[in-house]
Amino acid sequence: MNIAIVGYGAVGKHYIELLGSFKKVKKIFLIEKNKIKNLYKKCVITTFKDISKKEIKLDYAIICTPSGSHYLHASYFLKKGIDTLIEKPFVLSLKDAKKLVSLKKKTKTKCWVAFQNRHNLAIERGKKIIKKKKFGNPFFVDSALYWHRSKKYYSTGWRGKYVSDGGVLFNQSIHLLDIMIYFFGPVKKFNVFGAFNKKKLQAEDLITLNLVHKNNIISNLKATTRADRDYRMSMDVLCDKGRYLIKDISLNKIFYFTKTHLKIDKLHSEDFPRGLGPKSGMGNGHKKILKEFLNEKIFKSSKDLDIEKNLYVLKLIHSIYNSLFKEKKYSVVRETEFQYKR
Repeated sequence: MNIAIVGYGAVGKHYIELLGSFKKVKKIFLIEKNKIKNLYKKCVITTFKDISKKEIKLDYAIICTPSGSHYLHASYFLKKGIDTLIEKPFVLSLKDAKKLVSLKKKTKTKCWVAFQNRHNLAIERGKKIIKKKKFGNPFFVDSALYWHRSKKYYSTGWRGKYVSDGGVLFNQSIHLLDIMIYFFGPVKKFNVFGAFNKKKLQAEDLITLNLVHKNNIISNLKATTRADRDYRMSMDVLCDKGRYLIKDISLNKIFYFTKTHLKIDKLHSEDFPRGLGPKSGMGNGHKKILKEFLNEKIFKSSKDLDIEKNLYVLKLIHSIYNSLFKEKKYSVVRETEFQYKR
Protein backbone atom coordinates (compact mmCIF):
# COMPACT_ATOMS: atom_id res chain seq x y z
CA MET A 1 0.00 0.00 0.00
CA ASN A 2 1.05 3.60 -0.60
CA ILE A 3 0.53 6.24 2.07
CA ALA A 4 0.74 10.02 1.94
CA ILE A 5 1.88 11.92 5.04
CA VAL A 6 1.43 15.68 5.10
CA GLY A 7 3.87 17.40 7.48
CA TYR A 8 7.15 16.32 9.03
CA GLY A 9 6.99 17.73 12.54
CA ALA A 10 7.25 15.63 15.69
CA VAL A 11 4.05 13.72 14.92
CA GLY A 12 4.91 13.19 11.23
CA LYS A 13 8.25 11.67 12.24
CA HIS A 14 6.47 9.46 14.76
CA TYR A 15 4.14 8.06 12.08
CA ILE A 16 7.01 7.40 9.68
CA GLU A 17 8.88 5.44 12.35
CA LEU A 18 5.77 3.40 13.11
CA LEU A 19 4.96 2.69 9.46
CA GLY A 20 8.40 1.10 9.07
CA SER A 21 7.06 -1.94 10.96
CA PHE A 22 4.10 -2.42 8.59
CA LYS A 23 5.16 -4.90 5.90
CA LYS A 24 2.30 -3.97 3.57
CA VAL A 25 3.51 -0.36 3.32
CA LYS A 26 5.43 -0.11 0.05
CA LYS A 27 6.01 3.62 -0.21
CA ILE A 28 5.41 6.74 1.88
CA PHE A 29 4.88 9.96 -0.07
CA LEU A 30 5.87 12.77 2.28
CA ILE A 31 4.51 16.22 1.48
CA GLU A 32 6.93 18.60 3.17
CA LYS A 33 8.49 21.92 2.09
CA ASN A 34 11.65 21.70 4.18
CA LYS A 35 14.69 19.68 3.12
CA ILE A 36 15.18 16.53 5.16
CA LYS A 37 18.36 14.55 5.71
CA ASN A 38 18.54 10.80 6.37
CA LEU A 39 14.93 10.21 5.44
CA TYR A 40 13.47 6.73 5.88
CA LYS A 41 14.23 4.62 2.78
CA LYS A 42 10.58 4.01 1.89
CA CYS A 43 9.90 7.77 1.87
CA VAL A 44 9.70 9.99 -1.19
CA ILE A 45 9.40 13.77 -0.90
CA THR A 46 6.61 15.09 -3.09
CA THR A 47 4.00 17.86 -3.43
CA PHE A 48 0.24 18.09 -3.85
CA LYS A 49 0.89 19.24 -7.40
CA ASP A 50 2.94 16.15 -8.21
CA ILE A 51 0.36 13.83 -6.68
CA SER A 52 -2.33 15.32 -8.93
CA LYS A 53 -0.15 15.67 -12.04
CA LYS A 54 1.49 12.24 -11.91
CA GLU A 55 -1.69 10.54 -10.73
CA ILE A 56 0.14 8.80 -7.91
CA LYS A 57 -1.95 5.95 -6.52
CA LEU A 58 -2.53 6.40 -2.80
CA ASP A 59 -4.38 4.09 -0.44
CA TYR A 60 -4.30 6.23 2.71
CA ALA A 61 -3.39 9.72 3.88
CA ILE A 62 -2.26 10.99 7.29
CA ILE A 63 -2.51 14.70 8.14
CA CYS A 64 0.17 16.00 10.55
CA THR A 65 0.22 19.70 9.69
CA PRO A 66 -0.70 22.62 11.99
CA SER A 67 -4.33 22.30 13.13
CA GLY A 68 -5.48 25.31 11.11
CA SER A 69 -4.50 23.50 7.89
CA HIS A 70 -6.24 20.20 8.63
CA TYR A 71 -9.45 20.94 6.75
CA LEU A 72 -7.66 22.03 3.57
CA HIS A 73 -5.39 18.99 3.49
CA ALA A 74 -7.92 16.39 4.62
CA SER A 75 -10.60 17.56 2.17
CA TYR A 76 -8.07 17.25 -0.67
CA PHE A 77 -7.70 13.51 -0.06
CA LEU A 78 -11.33 12.81 0.81
CA LYS A 79 -12.43 14.34 -2.49
CA LYS A 80 -10.17 11.79 -4.19
CA GLY A 81 -11.83 8.98 -2.22
CA ILE A 82 -8.74 8.32 -0.07
CA ASP A 83 -9.19 7.20 3.54
CA THR A 84 -7.71 9.87 5.81
CA LEU A 85 -6.41 9.92 9.38
CA ILE A 86 -6.09 13.37 10.98
CA GLU A 87 -4.12 14.39 14.05
CA LYS A 88 -6.07 16.02 16.86
CA PRO A 89 -8.01 18.27 16.71
CA PHE A 90 -9.27 17.14 13.31
CA VAL A 91 -10.19 20.77 12.55
CA LEU A 92 -10.43 24.03 14.50
CA SER A 93 -13.59 25.45 12.90
CA LEU A 94 -17.04 23.98 13.59
CA LYS A 95 -18.11 24.98 10.08
CA ASP A 96 -15.16 23.09 8.59
CA ALA A 97 -15.88 20.10 10.83
CA LYS A 98 -19.43 19.78 9.51
CA LYS A 99 -18.23 20.18 5.92
CA LEU A 100 -15.62 17.46 6.42
CA VAL A 101 -18.18 15.06 7.92
CA SER A 102 -20.50 15.73 4.97
CA LEU A 103 -17.64 15.12 2.50
CA LYS A 104 -16.69 11.88 4.27
CA LYS A 105 -20.25 10.58 3.96
CA LYS A 106 -20.59 11.70 0.35
CA THR A 107 -17.37 9.97 -0.76
CA LYS A 108 -17.95 6.96 1.55
CA THR A 109 -14.44 7.22 2.89
CA LYS A 110 -12.92 6.43 6.26
CA CYS A 111 -11.87 9.51 8.21
CA TRP A 112 -10.70 9.29 11.82
CA VAL A 113 -9.12 11.63 14.35
CA ALA A 114 -6.06 10.43 16.28
CA PHE A 115 -7.06 10.53 19.94
CA GLN A 116 -4.43 7.90 20.66
CA ASN A 117 -4.84 7.91 24.44
CA ARG A 118 -8.13 6.05 24.09
CA HIS A 119 -5.96 3.00 23.29
CA ASN A 120 -3.93 3.30 26.52
CA LEU A 121 -4.30 0.23 28.73
CA ALA A 122 -5.15 2.47 31.68
CA ILE A 123 -7.92 4.22 29.73
CA GLU A 124 -9.36 0.92 28.53
CA ARG A 125 -9.36 -0.32 32.12
CA GLY A 126 -10.94 2.89 33.43
CA LYS A 127 -13.72 2.62 30.86
CA LYS A 128 -14.48 -0.95 31.96
CA ILE A 129 -14.51 0.08 35.63
CA ILE A 130 -17.30 2.57 34.88
CA LYS A 131 -19.26 0.12 32.71
CA LYS A 132 -19.09 -2.69 35.29
CA LYS A 133 -19.53 -0.28 38.24
CA LYS A 134 -16.53 -1.80 40.00
CA PHE A 135 -16.49 1.13 42.45
CA GLY A 136 -20.14 2.00 42.11
CA ASN A 137 -21.33 5.20 40.47
CA PRO A 138 -18.90 8.10 39.87
CA PHE A 139 -20.01 11.45 41.27
CA PHE A 140 -16.93 13.72 41.11
CA VAL A 141 -13.95 13.91 38.74
CA ASP A 142 -10.86 16.03 39.38
CA SER A 143 -8.65 16.42 36.28
CA ALA A 144 -5.41 18.31 35.72
CA LEU A 145 -2.69 18.93 33.15
CA TYR A 146 0.44 20.75 34.33
CA TRP A 147 2.93 20.96 31.45
CA HIS A 148 5.74 23.23 30.28
CA ARG A 149 5.98 24.82 26.85
CA SER A 150 8.75 27.36 26.34
CA LYS A 151 8.74 30.64 24.45
CA LYS A 152 10.85 28.90 21.79
CA TYR A 153 8.14 26.26 21.36
CA TYR A 154 5.62 29.02 20.58
CA SER A 155 7.97 30.84 18.15
CA THR A 156 7.01 28.78 15.08
CA GLY A 157 4.57 31.39 13.80
CA TRP A 158 1.49 29.16 14.13
CA ARG A 159 1.58 27.72 17.64
CA GLY A 160 -0.48 29.42 20.31
CA LYS A 161 -2.72 31.32 17.87
CA TYR A 162 -6.48 30.77 17.74
CA VAL A 163 -6.63 30.71 13.95
CA SER A 164 -3.97 28.01 13.57
CA ASP A 165 -3.53 26.16 16.86
CA GLY A 166 -5.56 27.30 19.87
CA GLY A 167 -4.38 27.54 23.45
CA VAL A 168 -3.78 24.95 26.15
CA LEU A 169 -7.41 23.78 25.88
CA PHE A 170 -7.47 23.15 22.11
CA ASN A 171 -3.92 21.80 21.88
CA GLN A 172 -2.52 20.06 24.96
CA SER A 173 -5.51 19.41 27.23
CA ILE A 174 -7.88 18.37 24.42
CA HIS A 175 -6.71 14.81 25.15
CA LEU A 176 -7.82 15.13 28.77
CA LEU A 177 -11.14 16.80 27.88
CA ASP A 178 -11.75 14.10 25.27
CA ILE A 179 -11.31 11.32 27.84
CA MET A 180 -13.61 13.10 30.31
CA ILE A 181 -16.38 13.22 27.70
CA TYR A 182 -15.53 9.69 26.51
CA PHE A 183 -15.99 8.43 30.10
CA PHE A 184 -18.70 10.64 31.61
CA GLY A 185 -20.75 11.91 28.66
CA PRO A 186 -22.07 15.30 27.47
CA VAL A 187 -22.12 18.46 29.57
CA LYS A 188 -25.27 20.17 30.89
CA LYS A 189 -23.58 23.37 32.08
CA PHE A 190 -20.14 24.77 32.91
CA ASN A 191 -18.17 27.84 33.93
CA VAL A 192 -14.65 28.83 32.94
CA PHE A 193 -11.76 31.10 33.87
CA GLY A 194 -8.66 31.62 31.73
CA ALA A 195 -5.32 33.39 31.95
CA PHE A 196 -2.86 34.60 29.32
CA ASN A 197 0.87 35.15 28.93
CA LYS A 198 0.92 37.52 25.95
CA LYS A 199 4.72 37.62 25.87
CA LYS A 200 4.68 33.95 24.89
CA LEU A 201 1.48 33.26 22.94
CA GLN A 202 -1.79 34.82 21.80
CA ALA A 203 -4.14 32.16 23.18
CA GLU A 204 -4.71 31.10 26.79
CA ASP A 205 -1.94 29.19 28.57
CA LEU A 206 -4.00 28.51 31.69
CA ILE A 207 -7.63 27.45 31.97
CA THR A 208 -9.88 26.06 34.68
CA LEU A 209 -13.31 24.55 34.03
CA ASN A 210 -16.15 23.35 36.23
CA LEU A 211 -18.54 21.01 34.42
CA VAL A 212 -21.88 19.43 35.27
CA HIS A 213 -22.51 16.45 33.00
CA LYS A 214 -26.01 15.49 31.86
CA ASN A 215 -25.87 12.47 34.18
CA ASN A 216 -25.20 14.97 37.04
CA ILE A 217 -21.57 13.93 37.55
CA ILE A 218 -19.57 17.03 38.50
CA SER A 219 -16.07 17.38 37.09
CA ASN A 220 -13.35 19.95 36.77
CA LEU A 221 -10.37 20.43 34.50
CA LYS A 222 -7.32 22.55 35.30
CA ALA A 223 -4.69 22.95 32.57
CA THR A 224 -1.60 25.06 31.95
CA THR A 225 1.59 25.10 29.87
CA ARG A 226 3.04 27.70 32.25
CA ALA A 227 4.60 25.16 34.66
CA ASP A 228 8.41 25.06 34.90
CA ARG A 229 8.42 21.46 33.62
CA ASP A 230 6.02 18.67 32.63
CA TYR A 231 4.52 17.44 35.89
CA ARG A 232 1.48 15.36 35.10
CA MET A 233 -1.80 14.71 33.39
CA SER A 234 -4.32 13.13 35.75
CA MET A 235 -7.96 12.18 36.20
CA ASP A 236 -9.06 11.33 39.74
CA VAL A 237 -12.47 9.62 39.87
CA LEU A 238 -14.51 9.48 43.08
CA CYS A 239 -17.29 6.89 43.16
CA ASP A 240 -19.80 6.03 45.89
CA LYS A 241 -17.95 2.75 46.63
CA GLY A 242 -14.34 3.69 45.97
CA ARG A 243 -11.88 5.80 44.04
CA TYR A 244 -9.39 5.34 41.20
CA LEU A 245 -6.77 7.53 39.58
CA ILE A 246 -5.41 7.58 36.02
CA LYS A 247 -2.29 9.67 35.65
CA ASP A 248 1.28 10.17 34.36
CA ILE A 249 2.38 12.13 31.29
CA SER A 250 -0.35 10.77 28.97
CA LEU A 251 -2.87 9.09 31.28
CA ASN A 252 -0.93 5.84 30.99
CA LYS A 253 -0.99 4.51 34.56
CA ILE A 254 -3.96 3.52 36.72
CA PHE A 255 -4.09 3.35 40.50
CA TYR A 256 -6.67 2.19 43.06
CA PHE A 257 -7.19 3.58 46.54
CA THR A 258 -7.21 0.84 49.15
CA LYS A 259 -7.83 1.31 52.90
CA THR A 260 -4.10 1.76 53.55
CA HIS A 261 -2.37 2.95 50.38
CA LEU A 262 -2.48 3.82 46.69
CA LYS A 263 -1.94 0.69 44.60
CA ILE A 264 -0.81 0.68 40.96
CA ASP A 265 -2.45 -1.73 38.54
CA LYS A 266 0.71 -2.89 36.76
CA LEU A 267 -1.19 -5.09 34.32
CA HIS A 268 -3.06 -2.08 32.93
CA SER A 269 -0.29 0.54 33.15
CA GLU A 270 2.43 1.51 30.66
CA ASP A 271 5.68 3.48 30.91
CA PHE A 272 5.88 6.44 28.52
CA PRO A 273 8.99 8.67 28.39
CA ARG A 274 8.58 12.39 29.03
CA GLY A 275 9.41 15.20 26.61
CA LEU A 276 8.57 16.28 23.07
CA GLY A 277 9.15 14.44 19.82
CA PRO A 278 8.66 10.89 18.49
CA LYS A 279 10.15 9.29 21.62
CA SER A 280 7.92 11.24 23.99
CA GLY A 281 4.68 10.55 25.84
CA MET A 282 2.83 9.92 22.56
CA GLY A 283 2.84 6.33 23.77
CA ASN A 284 1.64 3.20 21.98
CA GLY A 285 -1.77 4.42 20.83
CA HIS A 286 -0.81 5.65 17.37
CA LYS A 287 0.42 2.19 16.38
CA LYS A 288 -2.83 0.62 17.57
CA ILE A 289 -4.81 3.20 15.59
CA LEU A 290 -2.76 2.43 12.46
CA LYS A 291 -3.35 -1.32 12.80
CA GLU A 292 -7.09 -0.68 12.55
CA PHE A 293 -7.01 2.23 10.15
CA LEU A 294 -4.78 0.48 7.58
CA ASN A 295 -6.99 -2.61 7.64
CA GLU A 296 -9.28 -2.42 4.62
CA LYS A 297 -11.77 -4.74 6.34
CA ILE A 298 -12.31 -2.26 9.18
CA PHE A 299 -14.37 0.85 8.46
CA LYS A 300 -15.50 1.96 11.93
CA SER A 301 -13.02 2.62 14.73
CA SER A 302 -13.29 0.37 17.80
CA LYS A 303 -12.61 3.50 19.91
CA ASP A 304 -15.15 5.76 18.15
CA LEU A 305 -12.47 7.83 16.41
CA ASP A 306 -14.67 8.47 13.34
CA ILE A 307 -14.84 12.25 12.89
CA GLU A 308 -18.64 12.46 13.01
CA LYS A 309 -18.51 10.97 16.52
CA ASN A 310 -16.07 13.65 17.64
CA LEU A 311 -17.98 16.80 16.77
CA TYR A 312 -19.15 17.17 20.36
CA VAL A 313 -15.73 17.93 21.85
CA LEU A 314 -15.28 20.68 19.22
CA LYS A 315 -18.71 22.13 20.06
CA LEU A 316 -17.83 22.09 23.74
CA ILE A 317 -14.48 23.84 23.20
CA HIS A 318 -16.12 26.55 21.09
CA SER A 319 -18.76 27.01 23.79
CA ILE A 320 -16.03 27.33 26.41
CA TYR A 321 -14.15 29.94 24.38
CA ASN A 322 -17.36 31.87 23.74
CA SER A 323 -18.03 31.94 27.48
CA LEU A 324 -14.46 32.97 28.24
CA PHE A 325 -14.43 35.88 25.79
CA LYS A 326 -18.02 36.99 25.23
CA GLU A 327 -20.61 35.91 27.75
CA LYS A 328 -18.53 36.26 30.93
CA LYS A 329 -21.22 34.68 33.10
CA TYR A 330 -19.22 34.56 36.32
CA SER A 331 -20.63 34.70 39.83
CA VAL A 332 -19.56 37.69 41.87
CA VAL A 333 -19.22 38.26 45.63
CA ARG A 334 -22.09 40.24 47.18
CA GLU A 335 -22.83 41.37 50.75
CA THR A 336 -25.99 39.32 50.94
CA GLU A 337 -26.58 36.93 53.80
CA PHE A 338 -27.53 33.39 52.86
CA GLN A 339 -30.94 32.35 54.09
CA TYR A 340 -31.44 28.60 54.16
CA LYS A 341 -35.01 27.39 53.52
CA ARG A 342 -36.06 23.79 54.00
